[in-house]
Amino acid sequence: MPTRISAETQLATNPSKFAANRNDHLLTPIKGEPPVNAGRGRRRNPLITKMYNELITSRNQWFHVNIPITSKEQLASIRTSLYVRSKKDNMNISSVSSFNEQTKLYDLWIMLV
Repeated sequence: MPTRISAETQLATNPSKFAANRNDHLLTPIKGEPPVNAGRGRRRNPLITKMYNELITSRNQWFHVNIPITSKEQLASIRTSLYVRSKKDNMNISSVSSFNEQTKLYDLWIMLV
């Protein structure tokens, strides 16, 4: 049985075919790894879609998520959304997070493997 490729992957691998050439950067690539010990019927979130598309084009590289995450619920929602999309493509998401005491926000680092 052939493997089905998700719409997100098809858009990311051939954006000109689907008129999706616009590059909105929601992620910042980082060198190395994040800090150690850092802690179907509904419409899809366009921010998650953009993040996942950028992860698809740069697999096996860590990224810091540049959107303010104010609660554990938001953090869990982002992680879950990315995890579900990666499972459709038979891939995995690695993620690391920590609470920043100065900004009172959560930092999240992700990588598609």
